[in-house]
This record gives sequence, structure tokens and C-alpha cells, in this order.
Amino acid sequence: MDLNKYTQEMAKSMWDKAFFMDKIIGAKCVIDFGCADGAMIRTLSVMFPEIEFWGFDINDELIDMAWKAHNENLLKHNNIKFFRAHRTSEFTEDSFTDMLRMAKYTFCNYEICINFSCVLHEVFSSSPEGKETIKQLITELKPKYITIRDMYFDGPDCKFTYKSMTNIIKKFNIDEQYIEEFETANDTSILTKKGFLHFLMKYQWKNNDWERELKEDYFSWTLFDLFQLTGPYYQILFETHYLLPYYAEKWKDIILPTTDHTHAQFILRRI
Repeated sequence: MDLNKYTQEMAKSMWDKAFFMDKIIGAKCVIDFGCADGAMIRTLSVMFPEIEFWGFDINDELIDMAWKAHNENLLKHNNIKFFRAHRTSEFTEDSFTDMLRMAKYTFCNYEICINFSCVLHEVFSSSPEGKETIKQLITELKPKYITIRDMYFDGPDCKFTYKSMTNIIKKFNIDEQYIEEFETANDTSILTKKGFLHFLMKYQWKNNDWERELKEDYFSWTLFDLFQLTGPYYQILFETHYLLPYYAEKWKDIILPTTDHTHAQFILRRI
């Protein structure tokens, strides 16, 4: 995967991912789980110097990119830190374990927010270890807030006719080889609304690690799945389902923003 291209694409929806900042009253530490190159919290750390922003990612290369960008930022504040999954050096690298220890020592549970931006679908799609890591993080820190922004589908799964789909394929010059590969890998059909939206979002990656994206289930999780990890200690404070504006404009001739939803935002608050 071209990580530079990947992070550039992720940055396009930065403010959509930062939707929660005016809603986490009293939070003094935001832990961004799956922070990638840290672009979002690097920006937020300057805007909210009174809040600590910690980024965690299992990809060492992305964490290296995050630290490099942070150290080169002339507007940087000292309220940001990045952690990796494991120590690469016993004395010089901060790990997930260090992050847990530091958070418990520095903050009360009601001062912590754990943020999941476009990461839960990856965890539930292909990472049992990730589920256990999330469960450990929530169990040990007991954060006041859990904020989520991710791809999500829970609407009516209506069907298309073959004729209407054929017209769409021709209109957007879609290579049918990718359709076949998608339907086989995901055991679904693009003649359903869920399958169609899923394919359209994946198709934009056809020239950047298509094989990897093909294996991910973008709609792999539900709130019920998440509550299995959090336990019965959280209630929904905020919830919205929507079509990402970028997609709404890109596909305006074939989908309806009022009924076709690709993403959701949630804020859970500890009871």
C-alpha cells in the first residue's frame, strides 16, 4: 500500500472525524485508537492545548510518520504523544502497555475519551487481537466517553434490477472484473443496496492495494458488537447516520443522500 496516498485520502474527512470535540465535556485526554499518521490529533492538539492527545496504532511505519510530522510542525504543542503496539526498543519506545500505565496514573476515568475513527470496521473484519486490545483498553481505563466515526450500514437492504445496474456500470465505466472479484470475496451481490454501496467505496481503491481492501468488510460491525466489548456500562449520548458528503457529490446521479447511508457517528457515555 502507498501509505502517503492512503493518509492523504484519510485527511480529506478529518473534520468529519473530529465531530465529537464540542461534545466530550470535561475530557482532558483523548486517546485516538488507530491514529495512522496522527494528522487529526496533530491538528486538534494545537486548537485545544488544554487537552492531552495520544495516538496509538499497530503500524510502526505510520507511528514513525506521525512522530516525524509532529517534530517538524512549527506550531506543535507538548500535549501530544504517539504509542505503538509493542516496544521496538526496551528503553526508547512507548508501547500500548506504557499508554495504559500513563493514562491510569495521570487521569481519572471521567477525564478520558477513547476515539475510534474509521478503525472498528478493520478490527471486526479481520483482527480478533484488535478486539481484545479494545476490550482491555476500555476495561482498564473505564473512559467517560467512547467516540466512533466509521463506515456503517443498518438501513433497508433494497434490491436493484439487473437492467438498472447495467446502466450504472456503463455510465461510470466500471470494470466488471472488479465486480466479480468483489462479489466472490465478500459473498454478496452488488444488486443489493448494501452490496452496491460497499462496492462503490472499495472501487476507489482499485489502483492502490485493491487486494488488501478486497478482504476488508466495511460494514463488519454493529453497535451490539461494540457493546459486547464495552460491557453494560455505556449509553448512547449522540448518534447520526449519513452519506459522506464526498460520496454524495461523487455519486449524486445514482444514490440519494436522504436514504443511502455509508457512515455513522456515535458518542457513548459511561453510565
